[in-house]
Amino acid sequence: MTRFTPLESDILDALAWDLRDIAPDLAGQFAESLPGARRNTGSGLFTELIVDRSRPPPLTEPTGRVGTVHAMVGDLADPVAFQVELHQGRLLALHGDAYGQDTRAIDFARIPFDQVFTLDDQGESVAFDPAALMQPSPLLDLHQHADHETTPPPVDPPLINLGALQRVQDAKPQDLMSVLFGAPAPGSAEPAADEPPPDKTDQTSLLTGAWAVLLVGAVLVTAIFRLPWVFAVVIVVMVGRYLHRPAVLRVFSRVVNRLGQSEYRPPQQ
Repeated sequence: MTRFTPLESDILDALAWDLRDIAPDLAGQFAESLPGARRNTGSGLFTELIVDRSRPPPLTEPTGRVGTVHAMVGDLADPVAFQVELHQGRLLALHGDAYGQDTRAIDFARIPFDQVFTLDDQGESVAFDPAALMQPSPLLDLHQHADHETTPPPVDPPLINLGALQRVQDAKPQDLMSVLFGAPAPGSAEPAADEPPPDKTDQTSLLTGAWAVLLVGAVLVTAIFRLPWVFAVVIVVMVGRYLHRPAVLRVFSRVVNRLGQSEYRPPQQ
């Protein structure tokens, strides 16, 4: 089934306004209905209206053909009268009566029409203008404003390069050896890998002190953590062999020298 034609839609809207007192839910029935059978009666039209069966019962229960809506249709000399047929308030059909004028050659789906009007209690015609007939309401005033145009969002200022690109990351953290023994000054050369170890006397002193510290440390660790003595001996031997390397001796020598430079000496009297 197709939807309503322009003529049917405008006439049904006018009938809903015309019958608002005796059938207040007529507009809702129109909105939830579909056209059924259509006929050109030869002197008017007939359109079956099928309302949704799940719709609640009407608020009022008028029965019969009611309505005073008229419209000028095509080239007909006189207007056509339109009414709806109700049964206990439920919509059944739309009727159009041309007052005996011949409508057999009219295609009501495409025929132009105008001057839709109703009749008041004195029989005077009242033009149907939905905008003019609508009751004043504060809600309608909300649509009458001049602020339809929205203010555009502020534009961010362009980025300006004021100088060379700055470094955004911190310098790489120093390694443990640099923290313990001091990092070389920028531009200074690294100590040569083949730097000769300290002389024999200093070397013997360094090794003696290192072995003493190593043995004391091994005894303390073994006693505190209750480790087997075999484990302590293995660790002492491995670390002791590592201490005899020239590179380790150079590092150890620098540590001792730094500690000696930092030694506190009281002022002489």
